[in-house]
Amino acid sequence: MDSVVVFDMGGVLYDFQGAQLLARTSRRLRRWRSEEVREVWVPMVRGFETGVASEADFAEAIVRRFDLSLSPFEFLAAFRDAAAGFFDGALSLVAELREQHRVLSLSNTNHTQWPKVLADLGAEDPFHGHYPSHLSGFHKPDARAYQNISEQFSTGTRIHFFDDRSDNVSAAQKLGWRARQVRGVAETRAACRDAGLLG
Repeated sequence: MDSVVVFDMGGVLYDFQGAQLLARTSRRLRRWRSEEVREVWVPMVRGFETGVASEADFAEAIVRRFDLSLSPFEFLAAFRDAAAGFFDGALSLVAELREQHRVLSLSNTNHTQWPKVLADLGAEDPFHGHYPSHLSGFHKPDARAYQNISEQFSTGTRIHFFDDRSDNVSAAQKLGWRARQVRGVAETRAACRDAGLLG
């Protein structure tokens, strides 16, 4: 294998529609803007996405904070469905890269949506491995999330990383990863080509 290619899932290869769910079901008169959702969401969800908080505690906190019209039970069902699927061309890109590189995923995610992500991969998962935060206990941009992968490979291994959040990219760069901020499959494919990862 020439090098290691690590992908964040949400926003890069996979369509998570959590922000749309909150905007659609909140009773707040002024709609939540996407940057507001992210600012409030990330600290609230960290415990859930590292396997510390329960589904029930997470759902109750979200319903209360965003003043949703859903019960916690209804929210969890809708949240599970908010894992909408891989963007067109995402899995074929991974399959191309797999021919020459070791391809992994590194995502901040949770045990409610992760089974849907795995199911959407189909029978032949093109990734060599996955490092979801709710199983590792490490939440990007925590350096340990990246070190958990780096330690699997020999010193000097080239690790390329693609994520849609600038803070996650910066954290990877500090550890010597060749990291780029991208969103969607077209940007990701172009970035892979620029990095010399595709023929």
